[in-house]
Amino acid sequence: MWAIAVPLIVLIAVVGPVWVVFHYITVWKRMKAEQRPQSPEQTAREKEAVAGLKQRAERLETRVETLERLLDAEVAEWRNRI
Repeated sequence: MWAIAVPLIVLIAVVGPVWVVFHYITVWKRMKAEQRPQSPEQTAREKEAVAGLKQRAERLETRVETLERLLDAEVAEWRNRI
């Protein structure tokens, strides 16, 4: 009985509070980083990056659709093999 109770008490009394404190320190730092003002140049770069990623995603989607059409024409049952 004591073999389980002692580690459980240590876990609850020591590890638990330390874990909670570090968790909220992390949350606090994340919130602080999100509140930092960004420069207009940085915002513009981020918007350009998002636009570039969106274009790349659209091109990849078009490629996948083309490959699926080709596979549908060449191998009729390819979707059932997956």
